[in-house]
Amino acid sequence: MGTTLETAPARATVTPVQALNRLVDIITAYCSTQAFVAACKLGLFEQLSEGPSCAEDLAQRTNIHPVGCRRLLVALAKLGLVDRDGELFRNSAVGHYCSSKASVDLSAISGFAEPFYHMFEYFPGALQEYSPRWQQALGTSKDDVFGALYEDPVRLMQFAHFMNALSIPQGQLIAERFDFSPYQCIMDVAGGPGGQAVQIGLKHTHLRGIVTDLPPVCEIAREYIHAKGLTGRFTAVPADLFHGPYPKGADVIILGHILHDWSDSSCRKILSNCHEALPGRGTLLISESVLNPDFSASTFALMKDLTMMVACESEARERTEAEYRSLLNETGFDFVELIRLDALRDLLVARKK
Repeated sequence: MGTTLETAPARATVTPVQALNRLVDIITAYCSTQAFVAACKLGLFEQLSEGPSCAEDLAQRTNIHPVGCRRLLVALAKLGLVDRDGELFRNSAVGHYCSSKASVDLSAISGFAEPFYHMFEYFPGALQEYSPRWQQALGTSKDDVFGALYEDPVRLMQFAHFMNALSIPQGQLIAERFDFSPYQCIMDVAGGPGGQAVQIGLKHTHLRGIVTDLPPVCEIAREYIHAKGLTGRFTAVPADLFHGPYPKGADVIILGHILHDWSDSSCRKILSNCHEALPGRGTLLISESVLNPDFSASTFALMKDLTMMVACESEARERTEAEYRSLLNETGFDFVELIRLDALRDLLVARKK
């Protein structure tokens, strides 16, 4: 028998002040976002990677008003991004990863705020009309925005750094948790600048690799592959996500943070292209934030789910395991397993029938 209002556990008592405290934390979360974004844009973490600094010295090096700099640093300390010792500030263990001194520079993750930050001003409209807000928020279409992005080498490189900031840690974890020893060649479809695939290739030295994406992105991927010493084993080949065809030769395909951008019908097209490119019994790895059966999930997964509503085509969303199973079955794949990862994304494993 299901739980009813009469049988449900009593709600915990919350005082007006406690409720106010929690609601204020929620409503001011955008201030934390912008403090982090500003610190990245102004190079605070990069400057602090040189060593501890007082607010006055740091303000001079970053062209910030000294009092404004001190106020920002105190806020960043509260967020756990810098450590404070009296008047001196230094990068915290997390803040360290927002500088070029880190093994992976995650400062580009601040790019997540644009353009989505502005689009969320119009989130009620996205809920009411179940459609993205590009035109309303930015006066243009998604195609026009990304078309301009791919034509601007500077902005495209910034976007590539953002994609790698999301993909490199995930690729490292996938390389540790999935057994690639039976495979010869991986292909990262719509793999951006190659961060995810390259990390797998660095750990599993027997693998060859292919990164597919649009031509301008493939140029960046080739540079990244070369910089990581994988030229000869890895390459980047342009391929259209929907029209294909995808390159042949890989016995395992990876889709990293791709399917959540699209409706079920679009996902079926992508998965069908993967099916066509794989050999018999080839393996498909889907790296996504997989919702629980009741659609609950981590805060990031749920906020990302709302982002898909405001920024992507109608019905783009984070999905449950059952929803992914259905899509895979419809496109010629046998579901193998869901590997839950202590990360932003999990890993679904499927095999071509």
